[in-house]
Amino acid sequence: MRKPLLAVLLPFLIVASGAIGYHYWDTGALPGLQPSFHPVTVAGISAEDRGVRIHGTAHYTVQLHQVYEDGERWMMFPLTAPGDTLEREVKVLVRAQHVPEELVTYEDLEIDGLARPAGGRVSPKVIDALRGEGYSFAEKVIMVEAMAIRAKHHESD
Repeated sequence: MRKPLLAVLLPFLIVASGAIGYHYWDTGALPGLQPSFHPVTVAGISAEDRGVRIHGTAHYTVQLHQVYEDGERWMMFPLTAPGDTLEREVKVLVRAQHVPEELVTYEDLEIDGLARPAGGRVSPKVIDALRGEGYSFAEKVIMVEAMAIRAKHHESD
């Protein structure tokens, strides 16, 4: 009785442990939990970061949207150092369900999210659209999948 039970449970436990381990490595948290967010800068973010809190200026000059089969609509935009509206090298791309107010081109934001290498998460259409507006890409672009977004206001406002 023990051998057949062990033959069934052992592979299940190995697969389940592997899946939980992969999820923890990918997101920085166990399944069902959010990762802890640590502060990073646009210049200091790297592919090793997972849960990040990043403050920067969102560039909405190009309206990039991804619509999925289930109808979910996500917006993608470059994020530069806080207050920098002239930078045209993309190091951080944000993917969020955040929709800017009408006629807003730049906005200072604080974003909590998961940082990952952009790689295949950025389609050629997105790259072409940004290049068409004069943007270039850093050697290693990081994609931040936003979980929470807060508008940041300058103290002089």
